[in-house]
Amino acid sequence: MRGGHARPVPVDERRVGPGLWIAEGVLFETERLLRSYGGADDHEGIVYWGGIESPGGAIALTALSPTATTTWGSFRTEAEANADLVVSLAQLKLALVAQVHSHPGDWVDHSDGDDVGALVRFLGFWSLVVPNFARAGMQPLHRVGVHRFEDGVFQRLAIEAVAARVRVLPAALDLRKEDR
Repeated sequence: MRGGHARPVPVDERRVGPGLWIAEGVLFETERLLRSYGGADDHEGIVYWGGIESPGGAIALTALSPTATTTWGSFRTEAEANADLVVSLAQLKLALVAQVHSHPGDWVDHSDGDDVGALVRFLGFWSLVVPNFARAGMQPLHRVGVHRFEDGVFQRLAIEAVAARVRVLPAALDLRKEDR
């Protein structure tokens, strides 16, 4: 096995393709929420992103932290927690665009358990794996395993593909020039 996966994880090296745009605040809240699982103990965490699907990809606008059973090396959500997620997304009029979960070590591929246990698996769904229980955050994004469901499997984007297709949107830009 390769880090919990029986076969090599398919890699998507395309620099052109569907994108993922992440609001900066969503990224920071995701880091905080992932680290909150397990209390004083190190546990995997799970966060879902609600957002908007566009012709060019997905835009993540809010982080949702479900009730989950977590351990050092796994997480599981039950039907009631999943229903709460669906209701919350419907109330916000947002789509489920991604799941983000943490792993104990540096390995950021999907394990066989990650593949089977994914809440949903549909064309274009994003799944991010954050190393080391998100202790060091998620940036730079090339440290995170960014996966997209395509051709019936989760494919990890190569570092160059992440750089080209995944963007963090700043909360604000001050475009005033002081030297005019």
